[in-house]
Amino acid sequence: DAWPHEASETWPISGTQSGAQTSGVVTTLEAAEGTIGYLDASQVTDAMGTVAVGVGEEFVPFSPEAAAAVVDASEPTEDATDLRLTVDLARDTTEAGVYPIVLVSYSVACSTYDSEQDAANVAAFLTYAASEEGQQRASQPDVAGSAPISATMRERVMTAVDQISAEG
Repeated sequence: DAWPHEASETWPISGTQSGAQTSGVVTTLEAAEGTIGYLDASQVTDAMGTVAVGVGEEFVPFSPEAAAAVVDASEPTEDATDLRLTVDLARDTTEAGVYPIVLVSYSVACSTYDSEQDAANVAAFLTYAASEEGQQRASQPDVAGSAPISATMRERVMTAVDQISAEG
């Protein structure tokens, strides 16, 4: 209710400031009162707040769970397979509890390797990365600050990981 401007492709206020790269944006946001900016959630400091986004009939506040939920609410891309777990983010979803302003990070690995040991090492790493323990570690701000994947996505990841093998 406090925002007096119409939606626009350009920022409607003159005299704005900017910052180079994420650290510059953080510095600019923290240096002035009433600032608005866009950052990866992992970079939001205690001195900042986050915005609740209008989704359907509600405003959804940021949380790692709500951010992860948009992946589950999204359809696979046209070229997705059981080994290519790509999604077309449903930024226009109306599903309750979903925070649709996210970036998705993907891990890339081969499904076949020259040696059993390489295949086992890659599978072990991806198994840990997808595990609840690995996801909690990755969610720590001093590590990556990522939103943990859901149990549904973990199952899909593990189906792909279980297919990793050695050639021959």
